[in-house]
Amino acid sequence: MTHAVVTLLGRAGRDAETRMTPSGKQIVSCSLAVGGGDKTTWFSVQAWEKTGDYLKDVKKGDLVYVSGGITAREYEGKHGKKTSLEINAQIVRTTSKRDDVPDYSQPGQARPVQGDVDLDLPF
Repeated sequence: MTHAVVTLLGRAGRDAETRMTPSGKQIVSCSLAVGGGDKTTWFSVQAWEKTGDYLKDVKKGDLVYVSGGITAREYEGKHGKKTSLEINAQIVRTTSKRDDVPDYSQPGQARPVQGDVDLDLPF
């Protein structure tokens, strides 16, 4: 049996949703947009049990890092056959909120340069 694994960094398309299976297992899911502009690819992310704890506080627009198995499922949409890309997350990390990321394209926002960093290295 082969297993495809992907690592993605993208923005949450909606707030994470938590539900329980009939046997009491936690499943947390959200959508994830990767890319931008005309090249955005959407993924459906599911995280089970303890891995879901890392995903359940995700809000729309949060930057999320996900690694896990990928499955492509085909279904009939309004305009014909569609493909859904689903990630069974094994690793989830939220890296920042949208407002926490500086917008360097605005006037007055200086990008940090290497000389501005004080690295106290022992060598």
